[in-house]
Amino acid sequence: MKRWVIYYLHMSKRLIVFLSIVSLSLALPLIPASAVAKAGAKCSKAGSTEVVQGKKYTCVKSGKKLAWNKGVKVATTDTQSIQSAAYTNMKKAMVPKPVGNLFRYHYSPNAIQGYKEKIEKELNFSMGYWTSVYDGTELFNVFYATEKDLDWLVNAWKTYDLDKNGYTEREYKGRLEREGSQLNAGSVPSQEGQSHLSFFRSSTRPIQDDAMIPHENVHIVQQQLTKSRTAQMPCWLREGSANLFGNFLITEKFGLGVYDDVKRSDMNAYQSGSVEIRNFSDSQWFTHLKSLEGNFSGGCDYKNRFAYGTGLLLSEVLMAEGGFEKMMEFWRAFSLEVDWRQSFKNIYGVEIDIWYKTRAIPYVMQEYARVKRY
Repeated sequence: MKRWVIYYLHMSKRLIVFLSIVSLSLALPLIPASAVAKAGAKCSKAGSTEVVQGKKYTCVKSGKKLAWNKGVKVATTDTQSIQSAAYTNMKKAMVPKPVGNLFRYHYSPNAIQGYKEKIEKELNFSMGYWTSVYDGTELFNVFYATEKDLDWLVNAWKTYDLDKNGYTEREYKGRLEREGSQLNAGSVPSQEGQSHLSFFRSSTRPIQDDAMIPHENVHIVQQQLTKSRTAQMPCWLREGSANLFGNFLITEKFGLGVYDDVKRSDMNAYQSGSVEIRNFSDSQWFTHLKSLEGNFSGGCDYKNRFAYGTGLLLSEVLMAEGGFEKMMEFWRAFSLEVDWRQSFKNIYGVEIDIWYKTRAIPYVMQEYARVKRY
């Protein structure tokens, strides 16, 4: 929820749209040649597997060398059918309607007028798609401050008894030190009780089409439907579904041509030096997905941000196969005193670990084989 990634999108032959969730400079290394499996080609780790064009290759020892075997055909998941079905299900259920004033805005002394206008315009646009489920009656607090006004922002939170543990303040200070003039932070803190949407942004950053606003807007809806218990959500669901719906809203605004680009950006949103998840075997993927069940712990934290891309793919499968209403039912289940794994089984009719192995992992592996790194 407090994690962001840059989107660089190209809409069509006539229009180039720059979209960003947050400015993070990522130096992404190229995929090593051994990562692309081909019968007889060298590989690096015995037992590792790779799915390429409908065949699953295994790295085996041949004499003193490691090489990919001839491969066996696997039952593949139809990528486009899942992606298209997910989009279609959202399109069918999320019919935009005009909304009244749902927010209370707070702007710092040095806030840029153009970005103030953008926040209000984008939030109204996004909330129009959530009228079938969002029924919050209290105005939701939205704050925007520049790097010159952090003290103002902290004091503004205190007025509403927000950020009592100082977590967001510490994070924003760290972001300012790390990012400087590229600062572009936004968050809806995952916490019980009253939350808020805050933007902390460099005054020198240009104002552009920004995917961060619709992404964070999803977290507002999650807060309302879970009765402020988004902290109970596995982070692959919280962040992945925020990307799913955020990307849907971007596509609604700019056209179908941008969906693959924003998806690619999400899937590549992890820092250099991290484990190359495109090399994961089935069992490694299962371990990885289990690590994403935490609340920004382990592989789900801000440093690695694995939840954003992988969570998007898992959310696509849920949306394609269960539809919008079931996902909303799943979100609401976090307001109950029931283990979310049991809620998943009750709603989707399958145990989460079995779903990982039979539905999620095949799709995730196929998509990461299809969608290359930058």
